Amino acid sequence: MKQIWVIARRELASTFDSPIAYIAATVFLVATGLMFFFGIDGGQDFFEARQATLRPLFDSAPWVLAVILPAVTMRLVAEEKKTGTLELLVTLPVSDIKIIIGKLLGSMGFLVVALVLTMVFPAVVMSVGSPDVGAIIGGYIGLFLIGTTFLALGLMTSTWTHNQIVAFILGLLLCVFFWTATDALIKLAFDRPPVALRLLTFKTQFAAFAKGVVDIRNVVYFLTVTAVAVAASTYSLKSRNWR
Repeated sequence: MKQIWVIARRELASTFDSPIAYIAATVFLVATGLMFFFGIDGGQDFFEARQATLRPLFDSAPWVLAVILPAVTMRLVAEEKKTGTLELLVTLPVSDIKIIIGKLLGSMGFLVVALVLTMVFPAVVMSVGSPDVGAIIGGYIGLFLIGTTFLALGLMTSTWTHNQIVAFILGLLLCVFFWTATDALIKLAFDRPPVALRLLTFKTQFAAFAKGVVDIRNVVYFLTVTAVAVAASTYSLKSRNWR
């Protein structure tokens, strides 16, 4: 466990040594702010709603996370492959799964910081009304879970290549696909999509969190997808031994 935390701290420090972290955090804060207050994504804005609620924020934030988080994870393994530091890392007495988990935890530190920055929005809402605190907590739990899933998918694509740009593009495509395309494809394929298929989409699983409802089934869903991505990342990292 100590080895995992050492890797996590190293990755978190490395993330904030790069301007990408600050750019991504700024983009996240500005984009979610514009969507929340002014509804520039086409949704209802805070002023139109005339309610003390953060629902517009929780509806739009996953879009932004799907774009910026692959930019944070693209370097996690791809950069180490390119610079040759990965070979040094794997010679240490630490397993591949610990390397992957450590890197994921390090990137989750950025996610926590980004979400904390948005606490300004609940503060604004509370200053003009009395929102449901339980709904706010539920929404943030959902953002943390789906953000962690996006990070795991981005980390997985970073293990596939030496090129950070390629890792970013692949991660972006995967995150956007699972957030939007799966839902759209199911609706195109079926006039009345089966409930089982609809439950497989990220949007459906996140919908309850956006309403402030924390359902253990939705939590398990995102944790399962994250675990599968971590397993795939570990498998990809191990594949270097087969060449």
